[in-house]
Amino acid sequence: MAITKIFYHTDFENHIPTLNNPECSKRVANIINLIKEENFANISFVEPNKIKKELIYAAHDKNFVDETLNKFPENDEIVYLDQETPVSQGSKDATLRAAGAGIDAVESILDGSCKNAFCIVRPPGHHACIDRSMGFCVFNNVAVAAHYLINKYSFSNIAIIDFDVHHGNGTQDIFYNNKNVNYYSTHQFPLYPGTGDLNETGVGNIFNVPLVSGTASDTYKKLFQEKIINQLKIQKPDFMIISAGFDAHSADPLANINLVENDFSYITDQLKMIANNYCEGRLLSMLEGGYDINALEQSILTHIKILQT
Repeated sequence: MAITKIFYHTDFENHIPTLNNPECSKRVANIINLIKEENFANISFVEPNKIKKELIYAAHDKNFVDETLNKFPENDEIVYLDQETPVSQGSKDATLRAAGAGIDAVESILDGSCKNAFCIVRPPGHHACIDRSMGFCVFNNVAVAAHYLINKYSFSNIAIIDFDVHHGNGTQDIFYNNKNVNYYSTHQFPLYPGTGDLNETGVGNIFNVPLVSGTASDTYKKLFQEKIINQLKIQKPDFMIISAGFDAHSADPLANINLVENDFSYITDQLKMIANNYCEGRLLSMLEGGYDINALEQSILTHIKILQT
């Protein structure tokens, strides 16, 4: 039976567990129990391995990676990699497992032991640029996974779809001149980090869909179909990666887009159909944002429900 693998490790709860920060441990502390209560028929839980730092070099500057790994504290200190990106004693293991989850998921999808995968990771990744951490993100988890696909398995037609409410400036930065990857993003604009305008097109591989504050379900679905799904049908990708941020939910405190849980079900269903039609179902999803705990939990459940059916 084809299954969906859920990659999770308790190390993700040890990343800045004591700090009153929106990207907090409570975001994931109860999610595995909630998933188990749903009695999904086709899922399997996996603990991801820590990534080897050499694999991170593919997406990031080597000096930046080495310097960042040396900044993690070994005591109760909190260190800020930038003004929005704190790390604690438990953050190094969490960071290495977050990036490692994408690698493990890629291997599972390609060896046929699962049909798709969802990595419930902390810290998130899509703001991490080639040579800097920012916006709660240390290393760019989806970019590391995409480069792994390119370098080890010679994939050359990858799609990364980012529905986080904040633009994934780091992912765009890393792939801006890389024709092996098309990057698609829906995001509130203007909003942190200030990137993601229509004129940012890379080498014809960047597709930004900026959304005005207050955008609701009907408008979002129309734009998603016209600007994302229709372009994916033109691209016909051979592997799909999702930056799954659930902070476009109406309850989220950090933005003002008015989606609800059913909208994330719709988004997931549409992307899964593209994967089934063009990628032999190869679909990797990795958690990014989402800062209202209940809204995040319920949205994750809707996401998994579609992935595993």
